[in-house]
Amino acid sequence: MLDSFEWPKPDGKPDEVLFRNVREHGCHLMGIAAEAQAPAYVFSIGLYLNYAHAELVLFGLDPKDACAVINAVRDRAAAGQRYVAGDVCDDLPLERKVCFVEVPLRAYDAYLGTAIWFYAKLPRPFPCLQMVWPDEEGRFPWETGYDASLKAYQPVLRPLS
Repeated sequence: MLDSFEWPKPDGKPDEVLFRNVREHGCHLMGIAAEAQAPAYVFSIGLYLNYAHAELVLFGLDPKDACAVINAVRDRAAAGQRYVAGDVCDDLPLERKVCFVEVPLRAYDAYLGTAIWFYAKLPRPFPCLQMVWPDEEGRFPWETGYDASLKAYQPVLRPLS
């Protein structure tokens, strides 16, 4: 656990549930419903606190599937495994590989509000990785030939190179 971490003051039952999940399960998963201009996504809170692992965000999957994938990473982080930007993993509970991509700080406000609140008293921002999945042909959004129709389901939060 981070030495400099200070638990925020809870403001009701949802915060108590979040704290309990972080303490008992290693992280809490926040599901965000799709909106007119934004796809559904799930992000973690607690991986950094409990395992010194970057928090995770995953777009465009069924929330149950996204939670299973993030929980699999949580289990690996609890066992000491770390993922960093650029890592590709093909053995998570998903029918395709994922690539871990650093989430730039400028994207935090738009997507990670509750995590920002949770870690607000840290001396520096918590790290976060986006788990990016490829199209049916195995191409990631930054690769030539990627199925552009999938961009509506999975925005890549860092500029594509």
